[in-house]
Amino acid sequence: MKRSLLLALMLCGTALFPGHNMLAQRPNGNPWNYGGGNNNWDSSWNNRPAPGRGACFFTSAGFRGNKFCVRAGDRLPSLPGNFGDNISAIQVYGRSTVQIFNDRNFRNGTETVRGSVPDLRAYKFRGGHTWNNRISSIIVR
Repeated sequence: MKRSLLLALMLCGTALFPGHNMLAQRPNGNPWNYGGGNNNWDSSWNNRPAPGRGACFFTSAGFRGNKFCVRAGDRLPSLPGNFGDNISAIQVYGRSTVQIFNDRNFRNGTETVRGSVPDLRAYKFRGGHTWNNRISSIIVR
């Protein structure tokens, strides 16, 4: 009985708050489902379609290099694969906004990106630094 109730509550929470979990918890068949919870990057991510509303994050300026994408509503307290502190460009889709954070778990410096940024070296952080290779968690709205 307790297991059934717990499962029902978890399913209701996912249905009511679809963007609160990591990408790995998306239903199968969704091109932004990155797999069983380990979020290990593989080259197939580069071939997945861009979201209608959301953002893609690239390891090289000019929207090049390896990438991963998320839909609007997703919150990633840590980034998949080796993307933490390794993002150099952000491409935004469908009027989404992206809140980027310097550290994991949405901490230590934040900025809201309202459009695509082809080179994060031009996006100022603080103390003379830039956001290039600095992002460790994100919220996409």
